[in-house]
Amino acid sequence: MLLIMVLSSGVCSADNYVGGIPLTSAHSGTVSGGVYCDSYYGMGDQEAKASNTIEKTFTVPDNANVEWAMLLTNVYCGHMQNNYQGKAKVDFNGKNLGTETLNVPYTYSYNGGNGHVQVNDHVNRVTSDYMMYYDVTGLVKAGKNTAVVKTDPLDSSFDGRIRLVTLVVAYNDGSKKTIWYQVNRGHDADSYYSDDEMNENYIGSTAFQAALPEGSSLTDSKLTLVYQASSDGAYAFNGNALSSGTPQGTFSGSNTWDVKDSLKSSGTNTLTYDRTASFYKSVLGILTAEYTTSSSGDSTDDTPADNTTDNGSAGDTTDDISSDNTTNDTSSDNTTSDVPAGNTTNDTPADNTTDAKFSADLGVQAIKVSHNSAAKAWKNLVNTVNVTVINNGPEKAGSFALELYSEGSLLESKPINGLANGATEAVEFVWKPEDAKNYTLRAVVVPGSTINDANATNNELSKTQEVMHNGYIGDKPLETYLHGTVKGNIIYDYGNSSYVKVSSGDVYTAGHSLSLPEGAIVKYARLYNFWTWSATGSSGVIPSMSLDFAGSSLTPEAEYADQKGWGQYDYPTGTWAYNVTGLVSGSGNYITTVKNTNSDAENSFCIDGIALLVVYEDASGKETQYWINEGCDAVSTMSSSGGLTPDEATVKIAFAGDSIDLGNVDNARLWTTVQSGGHEGIALKFNEMSISGVYDSTPSSNLDIDEARDVTSYLLSQNNEAQIIAPSVTDNSGDYMIPSSAILAVSYKSETTDDTNITDDTNVTDDTNVTDGTNVTDGTNVTNDTNVTNDTNVTDNTNVTDDTNMKDDTNVTLKVNIIPVISLTVSPDSLDFGTVSPGTPSESLPLALKNNGGISIKVTAEVHDQENGPFATGLLLDQNIWSNYSKVLAAESAETSQAQLDLPLNYSSTGQFQGTLSLWAEAA
Repeated sequence: MLLIMVLSSGVCSADNYVGGIPLTSAHSGTVSGGVYCDSYYGMGDQEAKASNTIEKTFTVPDNANVEWAMLLTNVYCGHMQNNYQGKAKVDFNGKNLGTETLNVPYTYSYNGGNGHVQVNDHVNRVTSDYMMYYDVTGLVKAGKNTAVVKTDPLDSSFDGRIRLVTLVVAYNDGSKKTIWYQVNRGHDADSYYSDDEMNENYIGSTAFQAALPEGSSLTDSKLTLVYQASSDGAYAFNGNALSSGTPQGTFSGSNTWDVKDSLKSSGTNTLTYDRTASFYKSVLGILTAEYTTSSSGDSTDDTPADNTTDNGSAGDTTDDISSDNTTNDTSSDNTTSDVPAGNTTNDTPADNTTDAKFSADLGVQAIKVSHNSAAKAWKNLVNTVNVTVINNGPEKAGSFALELYSEGSLLESKPINGLANGATEAVEFVWKPEDAKNYTLRAVVVPGSTINDANATNNELSKTQEVMHNGYIGDKPLETYLHGTVKGNIIYDYGNSSYVKVSSGDVYTAGHSLSLPEGAIVKYARLYNFWTWSATGSSGVIPSMSLDFAGSSLTPEAEYADQKGWGQYDYPTGTWAYNVTGLVSGSGNYITTVKNTNSDAENSFCIDGIALLVVYEDASGKETQYWINEGCDAVSTMSSSGGLTPDEATVKIAFAGDSIDLGNVDNARLWTTVQSGGHEGIALKFNEMSISGVYDSTPSSNLDIDEARDVTSYLLSQNNEAQIIAPSVTDNSGDYMIPSSAILAVSYKSETTDDTNITDDTNVTDDTNVTDGTNVTDGTNVTNDTNVTNDTNVTDNTNVTDDTNMKDDTNVTLKVNIIPVISLTVSPDSLDFGTVSPGTPSESLPLALKNNGGISIKVTAEVHDQENGPFATGLLLDQNIWSNYSKVLAAESAETSQAQLDLPLNYSSTGQFQGTLSLWAEAA
């Protein structure tokens, strides 16, 4: 049974899905000593949902004279949105800075939130973290300083682990150095939700406004960033890529870079950061610049505190940081400041000269790869590579080119017609990789002859991109297994088979009751075993099973299987076909049993159903040309499919071979079998025919069979083709389905099965010679054309062979309706809970259960959902969680259960979801 829930959503700023606080300046100034920064990076050493105390000692240089200081700490509450309540007590050098009550909920920007929650003037919440920051300028001393952070839960869900405790100190030390600094603080999140759910690539940035004196000489510059993530981010400073490291804590860390070569001594310096794993946060950025002026030799330790610049490394002072790079960028900011606009002097090119050049620092900021709405790259599909370029100034850029390479080979070069100072532009490329492997993509800016780009180090950027095969594409057409002609007909029967989970050692039974015309001869018979969800624990495996049909043990003649091949729920599904021609002799009941022979107690598979195909000869039948196609092609357009479109999730079925005599066709019929169908948006095409709504869960959504559809009007003389097309994700959340079988039968008109078709008939010379009407089947005894227009009464004598041998037989017709021992049907086979908010239960929806079997049964439930999905979390059956559901139904009785979705208030996931509810029946 298919459950579908759709949730509404909205849009906001920063990471437009979860929100966040971009980093902005908290303090800046000029000192002689440097900027000290050190941190406790935590979580792994603490206990969740308990009281925690972290004591961190910070050693400030002994000769430090504090100019400004801040203590910052972050506490993890345990959920991205729920209001898990606790408190935090923060002390520094024996003084209590605050005892904070942490008890506010959080709402994603996508769902209408404000991007963050400001608890008070020094505490905020972004997703699962509370940030607290305090001015400790008057409390910091040279030497050892101690911070103590203690958390206590106020409810049973509050996590309370302390992610980070950081001290930042700007100080003078009596030296003759001059160091400008700026400290930026924020709580900026970058999540995969914005990529996957909104197809937006959020790259965070923070700006530092340098203002070194004109004529000064830069001697050193350091950049420090403190972040929260389990995997370090990707960074660039003024368009130049920076190296990444390894987090010092379980979910936090910091980096310090030498950026002397990239620093702009005046104006905006920009740091960009981007996640490399699912979640990332930036919380502190510190930029310092040590410089000298012509009068620096006369300076003393009373350097003004707020009018110069300086910086330091994380965890230590800055006066011992050496520079290993140089830069020419500073000259471009100072050479033309006194030249009037429009002048055409030799050293300052103007825009209106014919040989003018633009002084612009062009850089490649980011490379993002996606397939439609998913941040994935798929083999043999057209993917999008989005390259962001930036102009770091100081002037606007003229025309230039952007090139994209894959594995060193040029894919495409695109022209860009100018870029303003400080502007960025996203350029889109298409990429269709042929192999599943890791590729190196490289984007290169080619400035051209009109641009003077003195800094070439940021002109290119490389990215390692994993390319995978997506098993949900339509890549396994249903092939023709058998093609032929028979004077007779076809039966395709699913009997009483139903969807059942088969655990280790369990036996599945299905029956087929065949009724063939008298005298019919079975020409060919084939049994189909449609199976799915085969796994041991959470790992997908090919099933181990034995199958008996009509008392004989069989092995498959053909095995077809398909699998997602990536991500969660990577379970195989399949069609196994058995030749049972010698076991089907005619009308009768045929029993199939399937046993799970895997000895692992965690192993199971599910049977969607068993189908029996019979091609038989019948003297009274029509000449019928048939194609039997079979296979297994799992396709999906759901949000979990990796952004596949209906065109990419189309299964093709070709009926090739002999030509069809269209002028003599009586009718053409098409059978198609789709495992996990039951979606009105699935389209069926046959040549020029295209219809939807045919897969309506008949006989069930797990084995959806469209039977004997009349396609006569659309038949071609040869090369007929059917297609089964998954619906768009916008059509009721898309669908997952497995087309598995298709049969095309073309019947031709009879040569002349009675004389009613004869307009010019024969002279029957002696009706008394007609003792057996069986000889009068056509006009072959015609000797001349007469006015006999209808001899249909002659055929009424077919039962009269010899009056003297007539027998008076009395026949008793035997009939029986054999019901299965266990048979459960459920209606409806799809539940839509609509839009649901955590903490507010959905409307109750009825589920009608009917026991069609001959014994009492016990019904239990199982939910197939994504990890921590809404249905696994909050599906209620008869007001109890689904895992506790149990109902007993007497033989041939019916009852109704109520289904409801009730998500806890702290449930954080949002968007559109789809899952499956399986109801299992066993003897009570």
